[in-house]
Amino acid sequence: MKFVQALKNNPVLLKVIEIFKNPDITPEAVVDAGNRFLVALYGCPISASDTPFLNNVRCKCYMKSSFNKSSNIASLPPTEGTTHQHSLRVYHQIQYWLGNKKTPED
Repeated sequence: MKFVQALKNNPVLLKVIEIFKNPDITPEAVVDAGNRFLVALYGCPISASDTPFLNNVRCKCYMKSSFNKSSNIASLPPTEGTTHQHSLRVYHQIQYWLGNKKTPED
């Protein structure tokens, strides 16, 4: 699976996903962690201090695939807005699995 390979190739990414286990983390940190994970998943390097914007990665992937004869828009990374909501859902699901019942507003 692609995400397992990304975790093996990037030790910084393991620290990024640990954020999802923290019951006291801010929504902004959760969204940032989700963006960083997806940027790495699509092959862009991340560091502890600097990560490319997901929308820029999406644009680069689109430009690269647009030159192919069989371009597939479904293979593009999600937008930052979509990732924002998805990251929050993932966080709440993980917290639920860990036994930390949170309201959607948390």
